[in-house]
Amino acid sequence: MCLIGYTIKIVNEFVKMENSYEIKFDTVKIRTNINYFKKELITFNSYHNHRTGKLIKKSYNSKIDNSIPYNIYIGVNYINNSLTIEFSSKILLNDYPKLITKDTVLQCLENLNQLGICEIDVEAIHKDCFFAEIHTTKDVQMELTDNTLNELNTIVNNYFRFNWKHYEYSGIIFNKDVESKDCKESIKIYNKYKEITHTKNRKFLNLLSKPNDICNYFDGITRFETVFDTPEKIKNALGIPDTHINNIFNPTKNAILEQFNKVFGDGTIKNQVPAGNTADDFLIKSTLLWYNHDLKTIKQILRQCYSAKSRRCLSNKIKRIQQVSFDMQNNNKKSTVFSDIRNLLNN
Repeated sequence: MCLIGYTIKIVNEFVKMENSYEIKFDTVKIRTNINYFKKELITFNSYHNHRTGKLIKKSYNSKIDNSIPYNIYIGVNYINNSLTIEFSSKILLNDYPKLITKDTVLQCLENLNQLGICEIDVEAIHKDCFFAEIHTTKDVQMELTDNTLNELNTIVNNYFRFNWKHYEYSGIIFNKDVESKDCKESIKIYNKYKEITHTKNRKFLNLLSKPNDICNYFDGITRFETVFDTPEKIKNALGIPDTHINNIFNPTKNAILEQFNKVFGDGTIKNQVPAGNTADDFLIKSTLLWYNHDLKTIKQILRQCYSAKSRRCLSNKIKRIQQVSFDMQNNNKKSTVFSDIRNLLNN
């Protein structure tokens, strides 16, 4: 190889290293060759063609198995000759805080093989599988207070497009307001300590040798999580050519940070007109005080006051209300919440 070619290769590798970062998943769904499924150790649910009686597929789902208190799905499809496996990072048990990474995915598959559900070719799957769904996750040391959640709600970049709702009494989830599944986007922000210590996780914690250590690990942790449920979404989110295991753990894009930016923009309201003291501003301020700056409720009420043809007018009104709310709560100073979170997600 000539010197110039060698130099270009080194530069490209350096750029690749600079653009990549360690990615972690809470839940994944992978698809691979049916030949990597060796045998079932318990009876799977079978599905037959109602006309011919031919076996089409068989599956196992932990949702109907009280012995495993976390998400596992195994599907064998004889039509497509494919094996689908979905599992939560809870399958790591005492190593649960490590999540699903390049270093732990083999351990996840090995643990699955030890559950007595089925026998799979762990080594083969670890070398040859494609990811069909990922729950990209980032845990950061940050106290998620009500004030923080309220402030995030006031700096949504496109409030007309993203709706929020409470998430399991421990956080908030922002969903893109669209009907098409291919266009749906979301980001969850929640108190991981409250979530892991909730009664729904008691059975899982009882499986661990030191459950208190796991709970203490998540004390003060805020989790950011985004779901990409199609290969195309995964490729776009991670900036990879395909979702093969060789690529999935080498992303060129920070998916969570980019999704956060889609929802919150740069943390400032785009309307350049400052909140003034007009009669309209007085009514807006009174409304905000009455509803305690609950922009979601205000938006729902306003929707009833505008026809479908007045979507732009409603959008402009919402932006104006956001501006006034932002100014009232931040005294016309740019909020630091966004920049602080962005720095945490970027590390």
